[in-house]
Amino acid sequence: MIKLKALLEKNLLATLLFNIKAFGLTKGLQFPVYVYGHIKMNSIGNIVIKCPITRGLIKIGVNHETVAAPYTIFENKGTVEIYGRLLIGYGSVFNNSGTVILRGNNLLSNKVELDIRTRLDVGENTFVGFESHIYDSDFHNVVDVSTHRVYRNCAPIVLGKFNWFGGNTFIKKGTVTPNYLIVASPNSLLAKDYSTLPPYTVLAGCPAKPVKQGIRRIYNYTLDSEISNYFIQHPEEKYYQVDEQADLDDICRY
Repeated sequence: MIKLKALLEKNLLATLLFNIKAFGLTKGLQFPVYVYGHIKMNSIGNIVIKCPITRGLIKIGVNHETVAAPYTIFENKGTVEIYGRLLIGYGSVFNNSGTVILRGNNLLSNKVELDIRTRLDVGENTFVGFESHIYDSDFHNVVDVSTHRVYRNCAPIVLGKFNWFGGNTFIKKGTVTPNYLIVASPNSLLAKDYSTLPPYTVLAGCPAKPVKQGIRRIYNYTLDSEISNYFIQHPEEKYYQVDEQADLDDICRY
């Protein structure tokens, strides 16, 4: 039933067209990209897969809910490099005229808006929560009334590995983040270089500031579900003790 449901949700015509246009007939018929639901593909551009090709390596317009999903928009007039699994949720806007590098096992959740004109580099195992925005430009120019100077309005964005950006996060031009970062939501705003912060930092606020350290997101959904059930079954308990000898990379990996 699950496989049948997934097949019915898949936009078979869009999937075929996307793959053939992006990769040609031979590679396209390996179907590295699955397209779901309603999608507007204005330009597919140059997509380079830097890892072994498997069916459904890239999923666009994925809908994990029962509600009707809005259009997903994919417009690439630049280059997209993909190093591993990628999920783009329904209703997202993927607009690139520069270079986007996705290092592998990345999620752009439902209704994420991405507009890149220079460069975006996303580390492996980095997830961006629903309705977040990633913009490497201000979209317009302004002039200094004293000097008549117009400064560049674009700057690359570099996101570290194992980052988690909660829903409704704004990631602006020039943002650089360290590895193992959590951004609490809603409405946190990042607009500078945070790379000197230590790993396992939590940012929050507008503009975002460090609010906690020594915290890491658990991506292992089996363990996450086990923990949630533990707290349901033990309402008096305040914490769940993970094995102190366990490898945190194994615990936290998706």
